Amino acid sequence: MNSMNNIRARQAPPFRAALFDLDGTLLDSLGIWSEIDKAFFASRGMRIPDGFGKAIAGKSYRESAEYTVAHYLPNERWEDIVQEWIGMVRLEYAEKVQPKSGAVRYVRMLKRCGVRLAVATALPPELYEPCLNRLSLMDLFDCCCSTEHTGGSGKQSGEVYALAAQKLGIENADCMVFEDVPEGILGAKRLGMQTCFVRNADGEALCNADYTIWTFDDLSAVHSFLPSPRCVIFTAWCEGDIKRAYQPQEEDLVLCADAGWKKAMDAGVTPNLVIGDFDSAHEPQGILTRCHPVMKDDTDTMLCVREGLKRGYERFLIIGGFGGRLDHTLANLQTLAFAACRGAQVEMADGVTWATVVRNGEVCIPRRAGKLSLFSMGDRCDGVTIRGALYNLENGSITNQFPIGVSNEFAADEVVVSVRKGLLLILSVQE
Repeated sequence: MNSMNNIRARQAPPFRAALFDLDGTLLDSLGIWSEIDKAFFASRGMRIPDGFGKAIAGKSYRESAEYTVAHYLPNERWEDIVQEWIGMVRLEYAEKVQPKSGAVRYVRMLKRCGVRLAVATALPPELYEPCLNRLSLMDLFDCCCSTEHTGGSGKQSGEVYALAAQKLGIENADCMVFEDVPEGILGAKRLGMQTCFVRNADGEALCNADYTIWTFDDLSAVHSFLPSPRCVIFTAWCEGDIKRAYQPQEEDLVLCADAGWKKAMDAGVTPNLVIGDFDSAHEPQGILTRCHPVMKDDTDTMLCVREGLKRGYERFLIIGGFGGRLDHTLANLQTLAFAACRGAQVEMADGVTWATVVRNGEVCIPRRAGKLSLFSMGDRCDGVTIRGALYNLENGSITNQFPIGVSNEFAADEVVVSVRKGLLLILSVQE
């Protein structure tokens, strides 16, 4: 096992594919299962048997249920127990389970580096699919594999990792398996795969993995963490000065929403991809395009944001987006909220108006010539703090029923705004 302190940093990840376990590795869900086990046995008038969690670690749902029947509940069927477990946690995965610290950022970075990505989990698809879709992680993975896809064999057999590597078309030796249970590490090593053991706070025993980490940030000792470039999206409407709104950076990915390609070309910017239904402009010649039907759920700008997220981008700058039709402006502001809810840093600017949405976080805003306004995108934002403005606020609340945050002003070189809970829209408008 290598120590994180003495591994020489490398320029690129030393693997072509990354295979991720979910519970306890990418997802902060182990606490939920402790409560489920307690409730499951309590419903039968029992306490959780000593060592139960350790005994089923790395097992598939079927193997865990069969173990439970064989040792504690001989009058029950393993099939019924599996369905009971799924029913008990379905809502948790669909609505509540969150990623572990740094996990989303690391997966996105690997995606941008061209690493092939797979899920290799004991969770059944009916649990992990709603969860990964809610967290905007599903589109990052090239394939998802469950022990249910391998006949119910647990992690120690290695079958779920072999299936993932086969689907990715990557040799075993070029795969890195990220796991939080020693049984999974053992199964992956039997296949000749590289392994990374993700430790949790419950003091589990170390195992013979190639690398051991506490958080994904520790992997910066294994390979370089490339800075996050921007995904720049040109919309079809810009009332202000594009050159004031957009200062190009070398690594920018430039997407255009429908007729936004005209705005980009007028500004001397060649798009990487134009996406839309082309109901407001013809398809450009000599530029990569992706045409969607006019009758669709997403706006063209939303399609561009989804494309950026799918490619692993987490910094977005939308050019234009204000003015023109009010419904389009509101749709673009809601698109900012969509991206913020998926952990992205997102801004929209047209050279006159600038906006961002912050979810349960903080943003530092350089001094701008104009007004500064804050609005709640949901019912309310709690724990709102404003520092460096003419009207400061400490741990206040802003609701969507009264515009108390409108027309503030800069009083310092920067204003720092934070919100403890909620979706906060921040607007700066030049006078």
